[in-house]
Amino acid sequence: MQNSIWKSIFEFLTFRRMASPVLLQILFWAGIAGTLFGVYVLLKLDNGAWPLPLIFGPLLLRVIAERAIVTFRMHDNIRGIRDMMQNEHKSAGF
Repeated sequence: MQNSIWKSIFEFLTFRRMASPVLLQILFWAGIAGTLFGVYVLLKLDNGAWPLPLIFGPLLLRVIAERAIVTFRMHDNIRGIRDMMQNEHKSAGF
C-alpha cells in the first residue's frame, strides 16, 4: 500500500501523472456552482431568462470539460499501448 503511494507521488513529481484532469473536474464543479448562483441571482431579479442558463450552462460546461479530458484519456491510452508493446518486446527476448 505505502509503496504505491510513493509510486504515485513519484509519477506526479516527474510529470508522468497529470494534474490537469483533476483540476478540470474541480473547475467544472466550480462552474456548476457559479451557474446555479447566476440562476439564483436572475430569479431574485425577476428576470425571465433564468431557465436558459439553468439548462445550457451545465451542458456547455460539460462539453468543454469533456473536450479537454478526452485529450488526457487519449494520452493515457497511448501510453498504455506503448507499455504493453514494451512488455511484449521484453518477454520475446529482444
